[in-house]
Amino acid sequence: MSSNAIYQTDFPRLTETQTVGIALEQMLGNRISDLPVVDASGALLGMFKLEKLYAKLLPRAALLGKGLHDLSFVSDTLEELRGRMHAIEGDLVRDYVDKVDEVVHPDTPPVEIVLLLHNGANNVPVVERDSGRLVGMVSSRDLLATLHGGAGK
Repeated sequence: MSSNAIYQTDFPRLTETQTVGIALEQMLGNRISDLPVVDASGALLGMFKLEKLYAKLLPRAALLGKGLHDLSFVSDTLEELRGRMHAIEGDLVRDYVDKVDEVVHPDTPPVEIVLLLHNGANNVPVVERDSGRLVGMVSSRDLLATLHGGAGK
């Protein structure tokens, strides 16, 4: 990350044709909970997030409408959940992509990025305005490192 930018330009990402298993390896290896997904041209398609993955492990009743909030009557063991996880590891990432609500651009003013993060955004993709190509990611940690370690020290 350069001292003039809030966002990372060297970050993990997925292509839409990679598998859930590869996504999980990247998430575990990089200690992150979501990854940007791009098409063959590098354009952002959305984010691969754990929430969508976890939804595949839950009973359907837990996901309908307001869903069930108490699953104590379900007797799924850790081994059964592990089995469901292994069963979806060959699925393509594109089937798990969530559209992105917020993106920023390389020229987005820093204060707008601070506002997005303040309002609950987690990892925010940085995309080129014209092409939609993913060029970076910004997180709360990136912002903190930039502000704390910046030239004003």
